[in-house]
Amino acid sequence: MKLHSTFRPGETGGTLIAVLVITFVIGATLASYLRLTQHQALANHRSQVWNRSLTVSEAGVEEALQFINKYASDSARLTDWSSSSSVAEDQWYDYGNGWYGMWRWLGDNYEAGYWVTITNRAWGPIITSYGYTLNKHAYNPYAANGGSKFYPRWTSRVVHVETAVDGLFRMAMVADQRIDLNGNNITTDSFDSGNPSYSSGGRYDAAKRKANGDVASNLDLVNSIDIGNANIMGNVSTGPGGTVAIGPNGSVGDLAWVLGGNNGIQPGHVNDDMNVRLQTVTLPTTTWLPMPAGRKINGTTYTHVIDSSGDYRVSSIAGSVYVNTNVTARIHVTGNVSLTGKSDEIRLAAVGTKVTFYMGGTSFKVKGNGVVNESALAENFMYFGLPSNTAIDFGGNGAFAGAIYAPNADFTLGGGGNNAVDFAGASVTKTVTMNGHFNFHYDEALGRIGGDRGYLPVSWAELN
Repeated sequence: MKLHSTFRPGETGGTLIAVLVITFVIGATLASYLRLTQHQALANHRSQVWNRSLTVSEAGVEEALQFINKYASDSARLTDWSSSSSVAEDQWYDYGNGWYGMWRWLGDNYEAGYWVTITNRAWGPIITSYGYTLNKHAYNPYAANGGSKFYPRWTSRVVHVETAVDGLFRMAMVADQRIDLNGNNITTDSFDSGNPSYSSGGRYDAAKRKANGDVASNLDLVNSIDIGNANIMGNVSTGPGGTVAIGPNGSVGDLAWVLGGNNGIQPGHVNDDMNVRLQTVTLPTTTWLPMPAGRKINGTTYTHVIDSSGDYRVSSIAGSVYVNTNVTARIHVTGNVSLTGKSDEIRLAAVGTKVTFYMGGTSFKVKGNGVVNESALAENFMYFGLPSNTAIDFGGNGAFAGAIYAPNADFTLGGGGNNAVDFAGASVTKTVTMNGHFNFHYDEALGRIGGDRGYLPVSWAELN
């Protein structure tokens, strides 16, 4: 019996070709998938390296911010971060002309690092940080035949940050609790002693005034601020949910609104987003010298005369104090102060005189010409109330120029003087109560220079 095969040679060849084609398609698909997976892995890796470079550059920014704020708790030393000893202590390098730099490696394998520079400016340093991360699998499109398609390469991103002083005195009048503006003819506005367009010789000039005489309270209750019949050329702010009371003749708004005789609050000039933590004043650690004896100057005999820059301590001020020309002094008073007599005063000479006054007593009371700042520059008399200072009373004071920061003190102002400048500067206190006639002029220059909360970023940009 003969057996006949059912397979023909042609059919066998066709099956083999089909198997080869299917195998090729599967192989090509698998190769494409593997290649796609490889590219996806490389893309993910590249993305991670790219993102990490930004994080590294921001680490450089953080180190620079920490460096320039190393003396943020002491307003007198805020800018001392750039001194030679400070730079060396923190392992920065001074390249001269106000330019500083540092390189720091990150990790044990030196696969990341940042180069950060600081360009010093009086109103706030500029920080530029270059973050570098090693990409171990960067693609090399120019690799020769047989050469590696991948090689290590640094990826970098650059961040540019501008800073400014976070001043204690960013508004005209700030209170942690209630503000009560009683009486008549109470006015707040602003000027800028550092800008001749908004001052005359650094002094307040009504013809050049501005409407930034802002009044603000952290209190979040009904009637947190009582405007009464005052004229507020600026904004009023309360804590979240707080409200503002205003009398029938009160006015809050810009110059045109208030000077135009409009009563009430101009739309857009009241809000309830005030929430500022008032820092406790701390006494600087230094060697306090006894107050020097006095003598006669320009026909007036003073109880104390300070001729040399330094730090001085006294239990109380009985009589008068004269701070001479070109003297920078810090005065710490441990007891109460009452400058209410005809000859009682603290007088600052007109040229180059700066006083930082630390009040440790409970009460600081001033009447008449109790504090005379001959330069009329608020920045030259800085009053800091320690936690024990709970009361500040200005009564009938003439032309005070200075800044008051006393977060535990109730601030009372009343019976303004006979001129248009009763108070030129700024105040930060626990409460504020105004009585009678009083003109309160905010010096906007204090917002740039009068503070010890350090430098804060005001702009952030990534550079190419």
